[in-house]
Amino acid sequence: MKETGSQASARRHERLFLLCAPAAAVVCILLAAALAPPRLTPKAASETPMVQLIRVDLNTADLETLCILPNVGEKRAQALLEYRGTHGPFRHVADAAEVPGLSESIVASWDGLAYVS
Repeated sequence: MKETGSQASARRHERLFLLCAPAAAVVCILLAAALAPPRLTPKAASETPMVQLIRVDLNTADLETLCILPNVGEKRAQALLEYRGTHGPFRHVADAAEVPGLSESIVASWDGLAYVS
């Protein structure tokens, strides 16, 4: 059986596709490798714990946000809010040691985590 012109053309297109498909796949793989972000090595990765990347403003933080600070649970966070409501905004982070239930050592543990606006 002899092929017609359209069948021969279809075979040529099929062969061309079969040759181009692997080439396109290789190009895609090379582009993905070239454009991918570099992997971070353990030395290049941040050694700062995630909790230290969050800073808390003692004058605007709500109860939930204050609980992010070390050694602060709901009771101490509520005491901070009540003190702030009664005495006004904190002028310095160290002033938080005056809040009942907090000590200077607890407030010192917030170094780099808490600030006042």
